[in-house]
Amino acid sequence: MLQLVTATVAGVVEQREGMQILRVQVEGSQHIEQAISFGEESFSLGDRLLVNTTAVRLQLGTGGFHLVVGKENTMRERDVAPSEWGHIMKMRYAPWQLAVDTVEEQNSPYHELFSREDLSLEGTPVVISELHSMLPVTVQAIKEKNAAEQIVYVMPDGASLPLALSRHVHHLRKTQKLAATVTAGHAWGGDYEAVTIHSALLAAKHIESATIIVCMLGPGVAGTGTSYGFSGVQLAEVIHAVSALGGIPFYIPRISFSDLRNRHYGLSHHTSVVLGRYALRPVVLSIPRLGDHRDFHLEQQVSALCKQNEHGVVWGAIASLDRLNALERAYGLSFSTMGRSWREDPVPFQTAILAADHVLRFRLWQQESFSCDPYWFSAPNILAEISLFLTKSEEPL
Repeated sequence: MLQLVTATVAGVVEQREGMQILRVQVEGSQHIEQAISFGEESFSLGDRLLVNTTAVRLQLGTGGFHLVVGKENTMRERDVAPSEWGHIMKMRYAPWQLAVDTVEEQNSPYHELFSREDLSLEGTPVVISELHSMLPVTVQAIKEKNAAEQIVYVMPDGASLPLALSRHVHHLRKTQKLAATVTAGHAWGGDYEAVTIHSALLAAKHIESATIIVCMLGPGVAGTGTSYGFSGVQLAEVIHAVSALGGIPFYIPRISFSDLRNRHYGLSHHTSVVLGRYALRPVVLSIPRLGDHRDFHLEQQVSALCKQNEHGVVWGAIASLDRLNALERAYGLSFSTMGRSWREDPVPFQTAILAADHVLRFRLWQQESFSCDPYWFSAPNILAEISLFLTKSEEPL
């Protein structure tokens, strides 16, 4: 199904870099609806547009927006997404394919860097999560404790493709809490573009000197109620890339006790499947202690998970609701996930905060213990060593 219709612009709701939100009146309808336009072209009152209404008509959870294809009956050739040297196509052979400036290609000023076969993440921690809603609380929790950390966001292409869709990324870049963004695969619109997740991670490290990389899917993940068809499966590839490139994968598990679906109660089956069946390399896995009967449920789930794959599980005390509230106020926008605020469902956010705290403890230990060994991250038991250290260091930062 691909549903297209003409519509007239009735007003502009919001305009930010790379994106415009419009009020539109679809032909044949009396209702005013909203549409998103990506790229550098702007539209104004009265413009006639061709829009894609497929997702809204299917009542999918994509924010209730139509997508603008372009102006109706405009035949003049124009470049709505300018590039400098790019010959790599993203969204290849789709009507909306575009050429972008990837960091690896021959005309890139970074091509020589990526021609090196010994590039490594050099032990850089990479925070991995399925849910885009964990991005703001994770970055805010890191910056609260150490504002000097150089955090770069890498967005794979398992969910939304245009980075501009994320209001959180826009806000974090505007407030300078993210140093840069990199879009990998068919995702596009980052400060840097990369053909693969491997190049994207290396770009974050070697072009932007990231001290912490955050790799989370974009907004708009897909799920089918099966163990095979959900966006988070891609995170196994991210784990493998981080491990192969000499990074340290810190995984934020999807945990909730407010989701009424049994497969997402406690430790989500998404996390269990990715880490239990698909990930061939271990991660550092932060699990919160909630101080009540829910701990027993989590212990059983984590125990079952670790029978399938030996991850470095690190339990820790949850952040207080006061701290969560303070982080949201400092961030400046609301924290919510799966349609629920942190007040309705605090555990996902407390889990992300715990992972952020673990990353910062690791960073301090890394600087103190491994400064004289440039190849410390290649030790075969390094994740077990990190997990043991984090388990023993429960004191507040």
